[in-house]
Amino acid sequence: MFTVALIGPDGAGKTTLAKHLEKTFPLPVKYLYMGDNIESSNFVLPTTRWLKKKQQKTKPGSPVASSGQNEVHRENQSSQKHEGSKQALKVVKKSLGFTNRILDEWYRQLVAFYYQRRGYLVLYDRHFIYDYYHFDIQPQNGAPSFKRRLHGFFLKHGFSEPDLVICLDAPGEVVFKRKGEFSVEYLEKRRRQYLDLKNLVRNFAVVNVDEDLDKVKQEVSSIIWQFYEKRNGRG
Repeated sequence: MFTVALIGPDGAGKTTLAKHLEKTFPLPVKYLYMGDNIESSNFVLPTTRWLKKKQQKTKPGSPVASSGQNEVHRENQSSQKHEGSKQALKVVKKSLGFTNRILDEWYRQLVAFYYQRRGYLVLYDRHFIYDYYHFDIQPQNGAPSFKRRLHGFFLKHGFSEPDLVICLDAPGEVVFKRKGEFSVEYLEKRRRQYLDLKNLVRNFAVVNVDEDLDKVKQEVSSIIWQFYEKRNGRG
């Protein structure tokens, strides 16, 4: 079977459409979230959830010393000694987090391969390659950090692209009204970036989602079905 990715700015309706297609499409469909929101992820490494919980925990406040000048003096000395080790530990934690991020993305890719082999149409809600294309693969805002460049390298050379990409398109002010996240200007910028991908993706379709929802569902289903027939020599 093949893979389909639904992409577009936040508020375009990717999740709603993907879950609808999983239930109604006339072929066996496996929904797979391919974004950074751990709460929305249906497949994720246990280490990813663990790291997320660690990040969300509130650090307890340090007790104020109240037993005289000697204790204050000892604290000043120990703080200098431990400063270097704290910085080293911070670097290690960031490296482990980055490594886990790459492994988690690959884990989801392997899940997709598994369901494809079992005869499922794998339907991606978002996709790492296209979400990060303008930030890590071909950045538009100056030179990225080493980790961003490394992440972009892994996505470009070690990640499988979907067979079909459907861009859900609507003006920035429309998608902003739906979710109220980010700004209209940012959403419009992201919209243009997603649309520009049509020059890089072999099988790319654009669907205007500023329409009746049932009409959008029908159009997306039709595009996927036509691709299926063409791929199997029936069109």
